[in-house]
Amino acid sequence: MLVDFGIVLIGCLVIVLLAHFVIRKNIDIAEHFGFSGTFIGLTILSIGTSLPEIMTHIMGSIHILKDPSLYQTVSSLVIGTNIGSDIFQQNFILGIVAILGTVVVLKKNIPAIIGGLIVGAVALWLVSINGLISRWEGAALVIGYLIYLVYLKRQKLNEGIRAKNHLTAKKVALTVSLILIGFVLMALAANWVLIAAESLVMELTISASFFGVLVIGIAAALPELTTALIALKKKRKEMSTGVLIGSNITNPTLALGLGAMISKYFVPNVIVWYDLPIKILGAIVILFFLLKHRSLGKKEAVVLIGMFLLYLILRNVFFPVDI
Repeated sequence: MLVDFGIVLIGCLVIVLLAHFVIRKNIDIAEHFGFSGTFIGLTILSIGTSLPEIMTHIMGSIHILKDPSLYQTVSSLVIGTNIGSDIFQQNFILGIVAILGTVVVLKKNIPAIIGGLIVGAVALWLVSINGLISRWEGAALVIGYLIYLVYLKRQKLNEGIRAKNHLTAKKVALTVSLILIGFVLMALAANWVLIAAESLVMELTISASFFGVLVIGIAAALPELTTALIALKKKRKEMSTGVLIGSNITNPTLALGLGAMISKYFVPNVIVWYDLPIKILGAIVILFFLLKHRSLGKKEAVVLIGMFLLYLILRNVFFPVDI
């Protein structure tokens, strides 16, 4: 058990260090090509920092195919990880960023950013209602995400941003290669964490989905946390917001959809009737704050963080097992 805990902790540390490296390289690329922080956060960074969740789903689904007896346990673990990571980012991390630097979303970008956040969560909830996500439903989630990327491209989020063109062609190729290597190493670390987590779930008296929400979900969100804080430190608030919201769109559609396409998933009632509604409610609260105040400040941050802490407490009290 101690070895597994050690693997989880070391794996999380590796993920954080890799995320720190990747964000620096992404900022270089964004400035070179004239990508806005919002656009790169919603696309490249959100996919990159979601690799732990993506790899968790892919590896988890492969484990299910190899040993069907793990179907319910692994399904609960990986979906709990996905949704737990999302709620942690959406409420807690976004709240921390709002306390440290205020979160601002331009009014014209709210439909693309917050609309995508709400639609992605609702789509996942709809395909989960019957307690099963089929391969076809997984494919629909992935296709929906690809359509969203096309939509983002047409929104002209990069309008008015000047390209610096400060990198040579070789430097661009090297930077992109280093980013890809960082993403791959991050994915490998996520796989080690998943395997150790499966062992811990078997030994501890805790539901698989709650372990995914509380431990692996928070660990999987560390790249987004690190990326958001580094972007904030570099005065790239729009990139910080973009990666947090973008990851919350990528995870329930692309990451979960890919996993479901491989093995299909069992969805515990607690996720259908508690976790996902909380995720949707959190997104609506964020939308309300942005429409009313055009930003998230310290007061709004306290509300979001309070929602997250209350969510964890009530989940453990009222939903101790997966059914």
